[in-house]
Amino acid sequence: MSNYADILAELSEATPVFRRYARALGAGVGLVVADGLVHSALQGLGARLRAREVTPNDAEAARIEAYKAITSLAAHKYQVASGPGPRHPPIVHGLAALDFTDRAVLLLVSLEGFGYDAAADIAGISRETVFMRLQRARALLANWTANSGGIPQVSAARSSAHLRVVK
Repeated sequence: MSNYADILAELSEATPVFRRYARALGAGVGLVVADGLVHSALQGLGARLRAREVTPNDAEAARIEAYKAITSLAAHKYQVASGPGPRHPPIVHGLAALDFTDRAVLLLVSLEGFGYDAAADIAGISRETVFMRLQRARALLANWTANSGGIPQVSAARSSAHLRVVK
């Protein structure tokens, strides 16, 4: 199998992870919209790979290119999206309250586990700006959850229910 085929296979296997990121980035836009965004971004990336506009050396570089495509497309598509509905959990409302770039940086670092350099590359900003945006997003999200009653806590008895053994 060629390097190109290996990269496409890796991207295909990572589709559920890309979908999770797109859903979180959209902060309540809906599953169909987020899944369509990932599909469009991966199709565009595949076309760019075939045309040799993008030539990643390995699967990790291709993964970063995929996140760039998803983030760039989301920046345009999610501008007109409505906010989360009342049934969404409080954290989704908190994410929706953030600026798009702040939300993207927060999700890239905390949810997807990227380093600061990779997050800067994906978001198209400098590393220093990543630090600033990450700090601001964390502070705004903490402030928002504190002022809105926070994320509901589950009682200890209820949270350990999944650990009980039924004989």
